[in-house]
Amino acid sequence: MRIEISTQRFILPRHAAVCVLYLLAGWAFFAPPKDWARSGSGLTYFGQGQDPLAFIWFLNWWPFAWAHHLPLLFTQYADAPLGTDLVWKTSVPALALLAAPVTLHFGPAASFNLLMIACAPLSAFGVYLAAFELTGRFAPAILAGLLFGISGYEIGQGQGHLNLAFCIAVPLCLWACLRAARCNWSAWRLGVVLGALLSFEFGVSQEVFTSLLLFGGATVFLVFWLNKPARGAVLALSPGMVLSLALCLALISPFLLQMLRLYALERNNLSAPGLYGNDLLSFVTPTPLSLLGGTFFMPVTVKFLGNYTEQGGYFSAPLLMLLGCIAWRAGAVARVSGLLLLLSASFSLGPFLFLLGRHVSRAPWALVYKSLPFLTAILPCRMVLYGWLAAAMLIAIWLAEPGAGWRRYAPVAACLAILAPDQSFARNWTHLPVPNVFATLKPGARVLVLPEFGQEMGWQVAAHMQFTLTGQGYLGTGRPAGFSDWPLFEPLWENQFAAINPTQFAAYLTHYNVDDLIILPRGYNLFHAQTNQHATFQAAQSLAQKAGWHIISSTPDAVVLRPAGGDGLSK
Repeated sequence: MRIEISTQRFILPRHAAVCVLYLLAGWAFFAPPKDWARSGSGLTYFGQGQDPLAFIWFLNWWPFAWAHHLPLLFTQYADAPLGTDLVWKTSVPALALLAAPVTLHFGPAASFNLLMIACAPLSAFGVYLAAFELTGRFAPAILAGLLFGISGYEIGQGQGHLNLAFCIAVPLCLWACLRAARCNWSAWRLGVVLGALLSFEFGVSQEVFTSLLLFGGATVFLVFWLNKPARGAVLALSPGMVLSLALCLALISPFLLQMLRLYALERNNLSAPGLYGNDLLSFVTPTPLSLLGGTFFMPVTVKFLGNYTEQGGYFSAPLLMLLGCIAWRAGAVARVSGLLLLLSASFSLGPFLFLLGRHVSRAPWALVYKSLPFLTAILPCRMVLYGWLAAAMLIAIWLAEPGAGWRRYAPVAACLAILAPDQSFARNWTHLPVPNVFATLKPGARVLVLPEFGQEMGWQVAAHMQFTLTGQGYLGTGRPAGFSDWPLFEPLWENQFAAINPTQFAAYLTHYNVDDLIILPRGYNLFHAQTNQHATFQAAQSLAQKAGWHIISSTPDAVVLRPAGGDGLSK
């Protein structure tokens, strides 16, 4: 269904106005605190945990590597001297290229902050465009975009997962297909537009790219099966879709071939899909993401798998009932959207069913995970993205039905109020202090930082990439090959220094030619709670001295140690 707008010349300005409206709303909601620019030396960024620091590092890496003629898909700045590949990491090359001018002039943290604040507004705008193309009505499309923008998926992933929250290409792919069908695009035009969108999404998130192909194929099948009048349009669009895939594969082939080459090595470092599925109660139980009821239901939601950033499946019972009624009675397009919502919710449960965090049974669709091995690289809970997109389309269809009055906006507004995110949770800014010691290191120094805080990549960026990290550097999950073969690696990673043999530790440092061993005091630990941080600091220093390393400088900022006969790599 689509209701034509007679005054075409006003459409583009209105689209631009809607985009600006979303961006202003996003800034008002996520704006940094007033004193963020006066937080002192260090990095101030949007989000929480280690993941934002990894993305800041990646946004810096691509222009840095290009300017210094370094391999783009491999780095020795983490896990030195062996290095690590970047194709199985969330390296966001498309966003790094997009934000390169900002990165070069204002730094990668500024790029990251701008992109993170823009994630929800731009994704909402993409949904708005798709909904408008489907219905031809501004108000329904605006509310559809708003629903997606405040969805549990978008707000949750927006806590630091730049690659997952920046998903504007997903609804734009739907927009391109709808636009092509309405305006009779040629196969070449659809192929170029859709191929470019798919390639961009691959450069943002290979995980979302894969699930997009999966649900895109499911959508084409459902439209062909359930909507007989649209079968001709599907067949007409097929050449353009095939061409878009060919163009996309050609563009991403260097990256994709490297991923395939390293799959056997990296597959053991992927997160287990069975540990990140939505709970059976998650669709009707608010998490702390939600303003209404989030705190009250914490004793329940704390039992769900994963963390709150991954629990984006809360639609609320009223919205689910409304969507069910719309899908039941609003025609073939609505039924397709309803089935996609159901399919998305089902797959988001993962290969196992969990109730209040307890394993209930094996999911009936677990066989799909066995028959499609690439699904093991996708966390199931994130597939709810397509459920939110389907829900937004259902709302737009219902509000835009011929003869529909303004009374329908009341229940939609009520559902939006129920889903309203809690700003105290969503507006999350972190300041990372940077120890002064990193500014004193000689360029190229190979460093081991203890205790392991998971903040080393942020410090490396703040020090303008002046040093490399030995066997550490959080850029994603997994254990670095080579380093993890040492028996001491696990206790070293867990800061259990008393369990490490000093002789073996000395051999480890010598084997990897560590130049500087830096031990930091308690004040720099942002992410990991320790019952006695001072004791951990003392244990690390004791281990290093027993291994034959000597203190060459000791300040409240850091203790720096080198082996006997060290040649003084600091300035």
